[in-house]
Amino acid sequence: MRRPVVLPSALAALVPDDGPLLGAVPLADDDSRWAVATVRFLTVVGPGGVELHRGWHEVEHGRWNAETATFILSWTDESQPPLELVVTETVSRGERDMTVDVAPFARALRQGVESALVHAVTDVLPGGRRVTVSVRRDVDGRLYTTSNLPARVNSRLEAADRAALEALFRRVRDGVGLPTG
Repeated sequence: MRRPVVLPSALAALVPDDGPLLGAVPLADDDSRWAVATVRFLTVVGPGGVELHRGWHEVEHGRWNAETATFILSWTDESQPPLELVVTETVSRGERDMTVDVAPFARALRQGVESALVHAVTDVLPGGRRVTVSVRRDVDGRLYTTSNLPARVNSRLEAADRAALEALFRRVRDGVGLPTG
C-alpha cells in the first residue's frame, strides 16, 4: 500500500501561496527537490528556492510514463522544451522507506490543465499544417487565445494559411462569446 509522502516543511514554506496544495511529488534521487501542484500553478522547489513557477494555462499537455517514473509536460509555447519531472519512487523517513503515490499529483496536473483550457479548435491549414487554436484562462482568470504554432512558423505562413489561421482564431473566439474582430 502506498502511503502519502508529505512535502518537507522547509520546502513547503518556499511554495508561493495559492491556496491548498493539491499534490506534490519528490524529484531526483535525494528527496531535495519537489514538484508541487496548487490551484493555479505548477511549482518546482529545491534547496535553492523556487526553480520553476508556471501557470497551468502554460501547460499544453502532461503525461505519466510509469516505466521511467516521469511526468512529461509540453508547453503551449512550443519553442520551450518539454519538462521532465523524474519522480523518486521511495523516500526515506527515519528508519523506513515510503513508496511515493503519484496519483494526487497526477490528478492535480490533469485538473489544472483542463481548467485552463476553455475551448479549442483543430484544423488543417491549406498548406497541410495541422494547427490548434485555443481559448485559455490565465492565473488571473482572464481569457486569451493562442495557437500551437511557434512565432517563427507563424511569421512565415503563406497568405492562404494566414487567412485560414485568422479564421480559426475568429471561430474559437466566437465559440466562447469573445469578440471576433
